[in-house]
Amino acid sequence: MIELQQVTKRFGDTRAVDAIDLCINQGEFCVLVGTSGCGKSTTLRMINRLIPHTSGRLTIEGEEISQLDEQQLRRRIGYAIQSTGLFPHWPVARNISLVPRLLGRPESRVAERVEELLELLNLPFAEFAHKYPSELSGGQAQRVGVARALAGDPDILLMDEPFGALDPITRESLQNELLRIQRQIHKTLVFVTHDMDEALKLASQIVVMDQGKIIQQASPAELLLNPANDFVAQLLGGEDRGLKQAGLLRVAERMLPISSHSPALDQAPVIQLHDSLRQALSIMLWHQCQQLRVYEGESLVGYLPLDRIIRADRHA
Repeated sequence: MIELQQVTKRFGDTRAVDAIDLCINQGEFCVLVGTSGCGKSTTLRMINRLIPHTSGRLTIEGEEISQLDEQQLRRRIGYAIQSTGLFPHWPVARNISLVPRLLGRPESRVAERVEELLELLNLPFAEFAHKYPSELSGGQAQRVGVARALAGDPDILLMDEPFGALDPITRESLQNELLRIQRQIHKTLVFVTHDMDEALKLASQIVVMDQGKIIQQASPAELLLNPANDFVAQLLGGEDRGLKQAGLLRVAERMLPISSHSPALDQAPVIQLHDSLRQALSIMLWHQCQQLRVYEGESLVGYLPLDRIIRADRHA
């Protein structure tokens, strides 16, 4: 879907992005991560030509973007940023409808699209369509920003630290919403963050950048198991890597079925089947216990002993 071949961006004598090669497949959730000034936001903005690349080849679906009309290109690509960029004097519905109208969609279809996106992002149409940005909380405004980015039904969605200014609870809620939406709509997402925990939670592929170069590209699990160098290992949290890996694994992968040989579980705390092993370990530490009852919804489906977490195959 997106390919960068030896792409460089210079600002004067400074190479903000230095001869990078990057391939992002259709439907992939690719997260660019690194410290401030590493070139990740510049890379993102080159994809929709907000910043022109200095040299190299940058293509979308095989087409060199420098040969495409800028406005048409940007209408094909959704874009969400930290500050939302909503027009303050327009109500929510008009903000979301901007791109579909520019694309010449019928008004009836535009109205339907606004309503379906608000519902998708858990913003009931009757309650939010006529509100102005100043009447929204930070999390609600960010949801509207995502809805506007999706309004033209683009194949590609670019997101530049969209949750960076939010409090931790709202941020986690929106991360979960984004994962839920991606499971439904399967867009190609390119997401910039400096938060490695956010990258590990969201990405199917993580691209680690430093000083304008790509240091490593891998899945979250591969990155944790085999960091390319000390910089990547440090970015991953050093000795916290074990806990981060536990955050990627699900209880379902380690639980045991209930049998006549199972230990007494009546007093054991409860964990859900699709929760992470990191959550399970936290519950065990808090309750000072060595096993949990595993439920799927309201149904008991198994149990999870502590040694199944500690002795889990690191390569699973």
